[in-house]
Amino acid sequence: MKHRADHPCVLPGDPAWIDDARYVQEILDCLAAAAAVAHDYGDPEKYVLPHLPFQVAADTLGRIRCDMPPARRDAVFLMALPAFELEALWEVLGVLRRARDADEDAAEVLDLARDYAMRCFTPPRGIDEVVADLERILAVLSLDIPAVRTVATTLLLEGEHDDAFRCAREELFAAWRAAGLTGIPGPDASP
Repeated sequence: MKHRADHPCVLPGDPAWIDDARYVQEILDCLAAAAAVAHDYGDPEKYVLPHLPFQVAADTLGRIRCDMPPARRDAVFLMALPAFELEALWEVLGVLRRARDADEDAAEVLDLARDYAMRCFTPPRGIDEVVADLERILAVLSLDIPAVRTVATTLLLEGEHDDAFRCAREELFAAWRAAGLTGIPGPDASP
């Protein structure tokens, strides 16, 4: 399979889609630390993955959150995401899904993620919520429909926000709402 060096991501102007899931980054940081310790003690598969994918995924979420411009509800932003970061997020999601589904090999991931999510956050979160929030984040980052290319091209070339751009932006808003993001403008949003 051939991978692109960067994946163009068009992101919602309201950063709530990733800010509300900050706790996911903290859980991934915790899993990265635990996997590193397990590796040092000769049990590199204890957390299914080595520590690096967990750490890359956590760092990616943190970088995206930090790089988001000030909130503008009807805006869209363009960000290039290196392919290895997107792959790490997908790998980690796969492990968290296995943990949620009680896969025996992911039992340590389930124990650590569930305990951390339930005891360290207000309100407490369950493993289902951790998985759902990471899925929503990946739905934004991985969205690959023609509207993404139209909006990305217009933003890259600093083109006119014409009817084609506005129509593509509305398609993005609809896709994000369908993925469960809240705060996304409806079809009557201003241009």
